[in-house]
Amino acid sequence: MRLAAIACRVFTRELSAAVAKCAHPVEVSWLPQGLHDTPDLLRARINGTIDAIERADAEAPARRRLDAIVLCYGLCGGGLDGVRAGRLPLVVPRADDCIGILLGSQKRYLDYLAARAGIYWYTPGWIEYADTPSRVYYDAKLRDYTARFGAENAQWLLEQENTWIGAYESGIYIAPPACPSGAFEAFAQDAARMYGWRFETVLGSAGWLEALLSGGWDARRFAVCPPGETLSRTYDPQIFPLF
Repeated sequence: MRLAAIACRVFTRELSAAVAKCAHPVEVSWLPQGLHDTPDLLRARINGTIDAIERADAEAPARRRLDAIVLCYGLCGGGLDGVRAGRLPLVVPRADDCIGILLGSQKRYLDYLAARAGIYWYTPGWIEYADTPSRVYYDAKLRDYTARFGAENAQWLLEQENTWIGAYESGIYIAPPACPSGAFEAFAQDAARMYGWRFETVLGSAGWLEALLSGGWDARRFAVCPPGETLSRTYDPQIFPLF
């Protein structure tokens, strides 16, 4: 078996560890973090990457042809709704977003959300590739705004931008099982302290990512979209259809 994976950059460390353990070749195409903020753009970027992968695969020697394309994404704000398979099947976790995948199951994710309100999640990928709420991010924005608008205006602008932070009560860091975590955990803990959030570290799981790369896709955990079909959201716990 040979797979191509299309992945958000937030999975860099966790997916790279899973690829290293995989028994067969996996060729990863990375897309920038943050595309889920604009679902139409995420959909377009994934569809464009699928097209590029399939064009290259059509010219590859037969022994190096791909068997499927796996998507290291959940529904992600609806960005996967409308992603289409070309001549290769697409495989996607039945997940709302990356947090459930990094926790190892959608159920575990939903259990956390049911048990407490206002969780902001921290992971190595979110810390490395996103504008994550933190002292570092706040100080950088303050310097930028002060230089552009003056100190008084800068403070006011940041206060207005950060009103959404009041909706959160907890900061939870997901510690990946396969990479050093100390500096990332300290970063997340400092951010939670800064915003007055309760802080907790939970152990992540590589199980869902490893299963995605395994080639043995349980229909309860993965949607396997046949060639020529299109992914669509189902607005139920399955998230994607049973094809």
